[in-house]
Amino acid sequence: DLVHLRKIYFDGCVNLRKLPNLSRAINLEFLGCSNCKSLVELPCLNHLASLHQYSLRLNGCYSLKKFPKVPRPFCSLDSSETKIEEVSDSIKDLHKLETLWLGKSKVKKVSINILKLEFLRKLDLSGCPIEEVSLPFDPLCNLQHLKMSGSAVKNVSIKLESLRKLNLSGCPMVKFPEIPGSLIKLNLSGTQIEEVSLPFDSLCNLQLLNMSSSVVKNVSIKLESIRKLNLSGGPLVEFPEIPGSLIELNLSSTQIEEVSLPFDSLCNLQHLNMSGSAVKNVLIKLESLHYLDLSGCPKVELLSELPPYLEVLSVNDCTSLEKVSFADQNLNQFESLDDEFCINHNFLMRFRNCFNLNQDSTSNIEANAMLKIGSLAKKWAARYDCQYNPDRAPSLICCFPGNKISANMFKCQSMNSSLSLKISPNGGSGNRFLVFAICLVADLTHCLEFQLRKCICEYQLTTAGGGNGGGGCEKFRSEISFRSFYEPVKYMDYHVFILSSIDMVIEDKNYEEATFEFYIKNFHFDEDNDGGEKYIKVERCGVHVFYVDAKSDTDATEKRVAGNKRSFSHDGEEGDGGLKRLK
Repeated sequence: DLVHLRKIYFDGCVNLRKLPNLSRAINLEFLGCSNCKSLVELPCLNHLASLHQYSLRLNGCYSLKKFPKVPRPFCSLDSSETKIEEVSDSIKDLHKLETLWLGKSKVKKVSINILKLEFLRKLDLSGCPIEEVSLPFDPLCNLQHLKMSGSAVKNVSIKLESLRKLNLSGCPMVKFPEIPGSLIKLNLSGTQIEEVSLPFDSLCNLQLLNMSSSVVKNVSIKLESIRKLNLSGGPLVEFPEIPGSLIELNLSSTQIEEVSLPFDSLCNLQHLNMSGSAVKNVLIKLESLHYLDLSGCPKVELLSELPPYLEVLSVNDCTSLEKVSFADQNLNQFESLDDEFCINHNFLMRFRNCFNLNQDSTSNIEANAMLKIGSLAKKWAARYDCQYNPDRAPSLICCFPGNKISANMFKCQSMNSSLSLKISPNGGSGNRFLVFAICLVADLTHCLEFQLRKCICEYQLTTAGGGNGGGGCEKFRSEISFRSFYEPVKYMDYHVFILSSIDMVIEDKNYEEATFEFYIKNFHFDEDNDGGEKYIKVERCGVHVFYVDAKSDTDATEKRVAGNKRSFSHDGEEGDGGLKRLK
């Protein structure tokens, strides 16, 4: 009995050409017709008052040509990937419609009546053959998101002050569109626009502009509202004229050769991507910068006075790079950084396959890495009681070509994967923390980057008989994840790693000696099928100990939660925190 029918699923019935008579299915709540590729006709569904407002699927009905007649209360309608050619005047009857999906359909014309849908928020016409869009000002219209990517539109005139997001990527337009000042996000990637000139008062709310893979050659943007700008993959040869309000700038794969950014030029810029560009010389003094990507720039030879406290510095496969230097390494600058930022982020310094680096540059990279670890050690120690997912624990990872460990930075070294060192006595009256920085050398020839899964450090700390620990030793296991190293790119020859993590912060119990064993886990290892080596061999290792005094007040360093650290003793019993101990 059709009267009692609640749901019908025709989804994927590729040979279905026509729906059966549903006039008696007055209680139907759901009708699924997606991917019915042969469906050419849809009966009038106005009488199906029980059909839920989000429960009609017509996407993928490639043969459907007419706009469906559905109950008026409908809020969302998906007719994408159909042969519908026109949104007729009757669209005004769907007065509660909020989203309309017509992407990859055959729509060439949209009735102006669509502006009468005062609840319509999102309209998707991406991939449609429509060539022109004219949406005049209408105080009743509340359209906020218009997507027309990959359509045939050439001329755009939109005056709707309600509009916030506009996507015209991949459209064959050659002129900057006429758009309202209310826009927040504008995507013009892959268009034929050659020039962009946006004075102060043009688009006063625009925050994100994407013109990647376009043909834009000249850029002059003075909008103080803009925060993110993407000009990647274009023919730009000169650094664009951009406002000081910018936070994120993508110039990857451009033809720009010179970059000179003094202190006061882009004082808010935090993220700069110039990977794969033609840049040769880079001079950046921006203290605001957190992220700099210059990977795959074959012509770059000089990186001068880089900000010393970059969160991410990625300079992989820059085969011509010879000189790297950092600006004055002022400790006070790092101390001023937000504690939450320092303990919730992973610091990366990547110089994979940069084999032309001279010795001074290598020394500068090592010194900068150790400076960061020394500063981070204080902030990590202050949050010693915090728990972290091992794969996401705050850390610093530095990588560059070489097979030697600096004797100045790491006085305790070994020619294999293990070593022992003496812990300096605590001469003060208060408690302190030990923060370990490690240096490893490995032959990564033919190793793909994503094979580097994690560094494993197993270490034992020994106390004297009269120490606070009651004598004996404790065993620890720390892991530093290489989860940020995800590219399927080969390493060449030997590389040096300088590493540390909040997981390598240990509360000192008058330890006298430490012994270490290091492993680099191979992602390709398969224990069941013997698919390669389990570990990548550590050829050399070194350890440096930072000694951090604990604060005397009642802050987090005095209130460590027992069991948060992966600490083990020699007795083989369970610890206070419930963690399994090693024998």
